[in-house]
Amino acid sequence: MKNLSKFLPIILVILFSIPLILPYIRPGFFPTHDGEWVVVRLTDMFRTLRDGQFPARYSGFLNHGFGYPLFNFTYPLPYYLGILIHFLRFSFVDSIKIIFAGSVIVSGISFFLLINEFWKNKWAALCLSVLYIYLPYRMVNLYVRGSIGESVSMAIFPIVFYFWLRLISRSTVQNLTFTAVFFAALIITHNIMAVYFTVILGVLCLSLVITKNLKALKASIISIFLGLGLSAFFWLPVILEKKFIALSQVPIANRGYYFLQPLDLILPKWGYGIPDSASGFGYQLGWPQVGAFLLVLLTLAYKRSQVTKLFLSLTVLTFFLASLLFSFSSTIWKVTPLLSDINYPWTLLAPLGFLTTFLSGWIWQFKRMKLLLPIFAISAMFLVLPHSQPRAYNNYIDSHYFTNDSNTTSSNELMPLWVKTNPTQQPENKVEIISGEGVIKNIANNSKQTSFDVDLKTESNVQINTIYYPGWEAASSGKKIPISYDNNLGVMRLALSLGQQSISLKFKETLTRQFANTISLVSLFVLVIFYLTSVVRGSRSERV
Repeated sequence: MKNLSKFLPIILVILFSIPLILPYIRPGFFPTHDGEWVVVRLTDMFRTLRDGQFPARYSGFLNHGFGYPLFNFTYPLPYYLGILIHFLRFSFVDSIKIIFAGSVIVSGISFFLLINEFWKNKWAALCLSVLYIYLPYRMVNLYVRGSIGESVSMAIFPIVFYFWLRLISRSTVQNLTFTAVFFAALIITHNIMAVYFTVILGVLCLSLVITKNLKALKASIISIFLGLGLSAFFWLPVILEKKFIALSQVPIANRGYYFLQPLDLILPKWGYGIPDSASGFGYQLGWPQVGAFLLVLLTLAYKRSQVTKLFLSLTVLTFFLASLLFSFSSTIWKVTPLLSDINYPWTLLAPLGFLTTFLSGWIWQFKRMKLLLPIFAISAMFLVLPHSQPRAYNNYIDSHYFTNDSNTTSSNELMPLWVKTNPTQQPENKVEIISGEGVIKNIANNSKQTSFDVDLKTESNVQINTIYYPGWEAASSGKKIPISYDNNLGVMRLALSLGQQSISLKFKETLTRQFANTISLVSLFVLVIFYLTSVVRGSRSERV
């Protein structure tokens, strides 16, 4: 019975999560803005890893077989998780559904652990976990947008914050290690969410400066830098190689169309279309979540002695982030590095939902007020549950997604700049002679390499119908030869002399990517040695 009472609140968190994810339990999948593309990406991640490409960067199958640097820019962790689940003999569709549904349950449990760590009360943690689970924006990600990266990020937010709180209260090797690892996990889970949460961590470190907690500040900075190092294999090429793709010149969308009006945060609106359409999804934070947060602010305005520096720092940050939702902040978006690359201000609803729900926990200080927490939690459930459903269902099997060769992006934004004409169908031949005379045979191709034999009667130009991207190298009978890609399709062409030759093209890591990979490996090595040394010495709880 004691064990049951100990785990009962967590069991209840899981039970409260289930009504929200029931549509993921039934057979088939459902259309969302990105959801089915996510399955296609998972199948391509499988194909890419099977080809021996790790980290996965260049898809040889997508973009109608012409290739696409998808995973060089698209957050990879949800897809790596999907591959692990698929290896347990789940279908690709079910693997994605498990990740979406699991993100809800894990976010509830992790938020429970966070609040229980902070307030040392399981029932407060239960109520606030329900508020976090039933954020309206979560419905948008689950059933409208189908954003797997944002959904998983909302599960990681509380985990990073949980270990950071433990780190500043006790700067141990164990807490530092887990803070770094989960911060790195967040970075490779969703680019935009990582930018927002890095700002949050920066403000938290600033609060340590204000309180002159220099030991905790040192441990926090070390954990942040190790997290950045662990994930450098992803974010460093994203930043340094963005100049090669269309996104560097043309944004996905006009940010000005997607700023909010103040009432959007509380007025219920539910739809499945894009937000600027009549049937678009809403921007609401949820009136129970906003109500709980405002109640805390009003109460602490009268009891200022109970306002902590952490609460004040996070509250100021919350209002600053909220201000970025509105059009008067457009200049900040334009001139701020990294923010300038974000086209949809409403993606701030995820970190804002996390911050306001966490700050609502200050209600628990006041005996007369804390009884309102269950009311807010139940209200959030009744507000959201009627809308926790898709608009339709499909019952496609894995092969439907496995054979889909689209590029899975909305505006071809990852297309290399040298591509003037976007492919619309599969090429008739992977390799062809475009000038000269000869025979091509023994063609072998995957995402990492293409090889073939030629017997040319004249000097010839041979076209490989794969779009060039830095990293591709060509060799003739083992000798490196130049690649030309100055053509409308941006595909690779080779000028070959007459005679018999064996040609091979391989996709390799550039110096930039090798440098990024090295940083990640060194960071991993440092972290593992650091942790194992503490284990051997029996000092995982030893202060840093």
